[in-house]
Amino acid sequence: MQSNLFITEEQAILEAIKSKQVIGIEWESIDIPEVVKVNLNGRKIRVEGPRGVVEKDFSHVKSVHIIKNNNMLIVAAYVRRDRDKKPIRMVASKIRKMIEGVQKWFVYKHKVAFAHFPIRVNVEGRFIIVENFYGRRDRIKIPIVGDQTKVEVRLQPDSDIPDEVVIMGPDLEAVSQTSANLQEACKLRGKFRKDPRVFQDGIWRYMITREGEE
Repeated sequence: MQSNLFITEEQAILEAIKSKQVIGIEWESIDIPEVVKVNLNGRKIRVEGPRGVVEKDFSHVKSVHIIKNNNMLIVAAYVRRDRDKKPIRMVASKIRKMIEGVQKWFVYKHKVAFAHFPIRVNVEGRFIIVENFYGRRDRIKIPIVGDQTKVEVRLQPDSDIPDEVVIMGPDLEAVSQTSANLQEACKLRGKFRKDPRVFQDGIWRYMITREGEE
């Protein structure tokens, strides 16, 4: 008695790509460097490299299939219209950033600028603490997103006055969200609002770079 053979949808897509029978299927391929390990469980992906680990869940992007084939990842989907290609590009782009980030961290640099009140910045646990912002007595607490995201406050020479706030880590989304949180917290609203042409105190992002390229 002959047994029935079943293959998964991902295996069927991979076989179709290999045999070049790809009508109605679009895909992007991503090379996995030797120093990077990728574990795939459905649409959940874990990328590990010399500079950390990044995990993401793409289960909400149901149209996309992520397939591991030796030292390559394939992001594929059935496509009927041009807009069906967008999820492929989005998922593939994020995975590429994950692979890049675990090899060289993403670095966001911010300048601490003030003319009226000396701003104080320090890190407490998983928060950036900003004090004396425009003379305010309250402490502004900004959450640091991501367990591996690091924040470094660099001081002016021979001083305890902060000069730069550097946010860095392997997860681009976590680093960029922490940077956005910092800039958003330093916007002036309500009774604290001032004329930006005169008062330009704040913490401003001025550089986005990579580890070792500063």
